[in-house]
Amino acid sequence: MQLHIVGGFLGSGKTTAIIGAAKALMARGERVGVVTNDQGRYLVDTAFFQAASVPAVEVTGGCFCCNYSDLEAQLAQLKETARPDVIFAESVGSCTDIVATVVKPLQTLNSAEVGEPASFSVFADARLLRRRLLDLPMPFSDDVVYLFDQQIDEAGALVVNKRDLLSPEQLAETVSLVGARYPGRHVRLQNSLLDDEVAGWLADLESGIAAPPAEALDIDYDRYGAGEAELAWLDQRLSFTVPAGQGRAVVLAFLTEVRTALEHRGAAIGHLKVMVSAGDSQTKVSFPTLATEGWHDAVPSLPGTEVELLLNARVQMDAEALRDLVAVAVAGAGSDDVTVVGADLAYFHPKFPNPTHRLQ
Repeated sequence: MQLHIVGGFLGSGKTTAIIGAAKALMARGERVGVVTNDQGRYLVDTAFFQAASVPAVEVTGGCFCCNYSDLEAQLAQLKETARPDVIFAESVGSCTDIVATVVKPLQTLNSAEVGEPASFSVFADARLLRRRLLDLPMPFSDDVVYLFDQQIDEAGALVVNKRDLLSPEQLAETVSLVGARYPGRHVRLQNSLLDDEVAGWLADLESGIAAPPAEALDIDYDRYGAGEAELAWLDQRLSFTVPAGQGRAVVLAFLTEVRTALEHRGAAIGHLKVMVSAGDSQTKVSFPTLATEGWHDAVPSLPGTEVELLLNARVQMDAEALRDLVAVAVAGAGSDDVTVVGADLAYFHPKFPNPTHRLQ
């Protein structure tokens, strides 16, 4: 069995790549499992994997590093119940220092007996990475950018994702900058929406070229904690009762209101993910840090009169302000014809990172 650790900043496209790789492996007759990870407890990503019939378990309420015993327990459970040939473990997008706190403990203390991690990939949005390498203004504060920098610095293999969102000239410039900044680093340019490019990443994982690095980061935990503390987490389930045929319009109006309100506040989005369910239809809609066109097209026609939304928002702003902003959008979605009921609301800032183990 192979265990692949996948890291990278919020909205970098980790989940999309993993589900593409999982589908490719399952098409080859291999069994796959996924461990998702988040500071929160109601995860769109887990629902997304389960909707694709990929066995998934969760480590919630903090990073892998701060919940290491739970990580081992979930790996053992997945091994017993799904008997996977391959496991992907996707760390939360604000987490770094993975080598010292996850990889090395799994190499030396692995009570789950799932084997040593075969690879460690770090994903980066090509547009954000290019901005950083050119020393252009970033959407986030310096302490949040510190998290991004540390993730890139410790990558076993760097996946420059969403390459299709750069022009050929910008992409060539980015490749040159990466080579100069990280000589000898294995780098893959990727569009994770394309099956053949995900297959190339999977081939890297299987070949050993993306093996975890031997050296841990030299990291400032005060800055690490400060960066995470600037990010607000919000999770909420919403149930809409709508006139027949109006589900899509109501969902589009609600999501537009949330996104517009965040833009007006100048709040930098780490990611905003929504799982939309109506009848047998389940669709994931994502808003990463930098806007992409055509997101409306991801929301299909929604049958019936009942629509369920699971919302995960990770934004640089005050958590109570984020709660209030979403509450205004929820209230605005209601009308004489539309009823909205919320449940499982959680909003907070991550706690200071306190890893269970840190091995050099």
